[in-house]
Amino acid sequence: MINRMNKRGIEPGLLRIFRYFTGIAMIYYAALAGYTAIQTGQGDTIPQIQSYVIFGINLILLGYLFWGWMERRLKKYYLPLALLAATVVPIFSNLIYLAESQENARELGVTIMRSWLLFPIMVVPLVLIAWQYRFRYVVIFILFATVVEYSVLLPTVGPIHFETAPILGVPMIRAFAFGTVGHIVTRLIDTQRAQQVELIRANVQLSQYANTLEQLATSRERNRLARELHDTLAHTLSGLAVNLEAIKIILGGDQHEVRGMLDHALHNTRYGLTETRRALKDLRAKQLEELGLGIAIRNLAHDAASRAGFTLKLNISGSLADLTPDVEQCYYRIAQESLQNIVKHARAKYASIKLVEDKGALIMVIADDGVGFNFANFADMNLEEELGLKGMRERASMVGADLEVSSQPEGGTTIQLSMELAYGQGFDM
Repeated sequence: MINRMNKRGIEPGLLRIFRYFTGIAMIYYAALAGYTAIQTGQGDTIPQIQSYVIFGINLILLGYLFWGWMERRLKKYYLPLALLAATVVPIFSNLIYLAESQENARELGVTIMRSWLLFPIMVVPLVLIAWQYRFRYVVIFILFATVVEYSVLLPTVGPIHFETAPILGVPMIRAFAFGTVGHIVTRLIDTQRAQQVELIRANVQLSQYANTLEQLATSRERNRLARELHDTLAHTLSGLAVNLEAIKIILGGDQHEVRGMLDHALHNTRYGLTETRRALKDLRAKQLEELGLGIAIRNLAHDAASRAGFTLKLNISGSLADLTPDVEQCYYRIAQESLQNIVKHARAKYASIKLVEDKGALIMVIADDGVGFNFANFADMNLEEELGLKGMRERASMVGADLEVSSQPEGGTTIQLSMELAYGQGFDM
């Protein structure tokens, strides 16, 4: 039982049923003992002693099942111990009847038949064991109950003959009944678990199909926007650069101030054209689709380092887990925005990127030694929008990732993105 418990938690609803049964059994045996005492005027008969024992154990067991601290403390041993108590006590309390029957062999048959009164008490732990664990634990339960009863019956009955054979057959019949009930319950639970697994797989497939369709629609929209921007903004900037060059040539050599303004405007135009082409390339995001997340972020980092002239240190795992397109897009875009901030704002001399799997989580850390900023000035400086942090947080929340940003003036900036990986979850039931 304990090994099985190590693989799977307590089944939903099982503890609630267990508590209900224990409470009912406690009330029943308390009422039975009281009623017997009133009717007979005695309080120490064998049935009453048995009722006292079962009542006391169920009282303790009910408190145990409601004690959350005990469940947290015992963990995988919590349920097996409760089931063991609910199984062992009825079996051994029934031995009181058998001990009494040794003195009066003629009452042995009546005693064995009275032991059937424990059938409802024992069938509940049996069902709970079949519900929580596999059928082999049901077999252990049945063998334990049968062996204990026969170990007392055989010396009491003596030689097996025509009169004692039916008495000795009662525990065997009960064992077959227990086996039938346990087998039915385990089959039903196994079927239910298989259906749950199939339902989870179907939901995962539907989710993947939906993500694929969404990514396809997003990719098409990005490509459409890229074409339109290329046909409008890029061409306009190209034409503007040509016109500025022509004006510069037409101007005379003595127009130094005007030529300086033209040089500045031409520089800005060319820079804008370069950034537009880079943005169009990133908008299509072909690197991510064709090369994978690790290489795509590596290329982004090298491109940013070449543009800004900072020293780059990379720690990118070469074997990342298979990620859904939306997760890859999230990490890629946040890395892109972070590197863009380093290029535009940080004035950094050194930057590092780490992208690794650690303890079941995908972690990306981007750090620089630039000018940094003060979070207290967000409201005044509107840094949240200027640095694109709001968009980063939205992207992270969409895929269930955690984004942490730490920075201080002249102390650099660190951005950490982490997400628990969910591959393989839910199918090993």
